[in-house]
Amino acid sequence: MKINFKLVFTVFLFMLLNTLNAQNNFEMEIEETKIKDLIENCYLNGALNEMNTDAMYEGYHPDFAIFYAEEKELKKLPLDVWVKMVDDYKNKSADSGLRKFEYEFVQIDINETAAFVKLKLVRNETLVFTDLLTLLKFENDWKIVTKIYHSHIENPWKL
Repeated sequence: MKINFKLVFTVFLFMLLNTLNAQNNFEMEIEETKIKDLIENCYLNGALNEMNTDAMYEGYHPDFAIFYAEEKELKKLPLDVWVKMVDDYKNKSADSGLRKFEYEFVQIDINETAAFVKLKLVRNETLVFTDLLTLLKFENDWKIVTKIYHSHIENPWKL
């Protein structure tokens, strides 16, 4: 019986590559789940729905900032200032529902130690914000490092 070594090698190589691809997909699914959980706990329920500012400190890098445009200027809202704004709102306001959002993860792009997440935030069936978050992996933990956003309605916080 003659063994076709080329065929055996090709089958072996195909099986190996298929296994490696499946392992990589599984690892990316785990990372995506970690990122979604982090954003739900520390952003969506931290700064928004539950206003749990302690959770914000767990999920954001200390140097985190929200960047936004004001006319021709780039503005920066640091984490501590944002947390204080959320705390002030929570402590001084009756719950008007302004911070209650349903959300959709539109896109998650992960590249080993860097990730990008696009979210849609809906209040009372109206699209209010599209948020773009960037994350970095520090040792084994993901941290949100920046946020930019687009407001789909005028004056979404009724300030």
